[in-house]
Amino acid sequence: MNLDQIVDDHSPENLENLFQAKYIAERPFYSILVKETTIPWILFVPKGRLDDNEVLSNLYPQLHKLVAALQEHGYGHYNIAKIGNKNKWLHLHLVFRSEDDEAWPDPIWCHEPLTANPQQAETLGKQIQHFLHNNI
Repeated sequence: MNLDQIVDDHSPENLENLFQAKYIAERPFYSILVKETTIPWILFVPKGRLDDNEVLSNLYPQLHKLVAALQEHGYGHYNIAKIGNKNKWLHLHLVFRSEDDEAWPDPIWCHEPLTANPQQAETLGKQIQHFLHNNI
């Protein structure tokens, strides 16, 4: 499998199909989706390669600003990962963890499928949209 392929079509329908996650927003250098699980799990889908300085200089600082904003809403410890072993499309994971989540302390991928929670994903998505509207 040819891994880390760039997604050309960032339409909500295409991204939701490719990543089995809820579409939240599109930005100039990436799109954001949220997994509908009890564990707060955000996906960032870059529009270019991660060795492109323009992509990097826009994606990572904005990702970390979002982390800080979400931590103000009670989200705590987090992991950022670019793994891509199960999905060939380039994407990054931002996962907020706690010692009482269903997969702790293991990687969330070792416990799929995780318990579904569309309401938690909807709340997280609204918080992300609010942040994007006011900060980026």
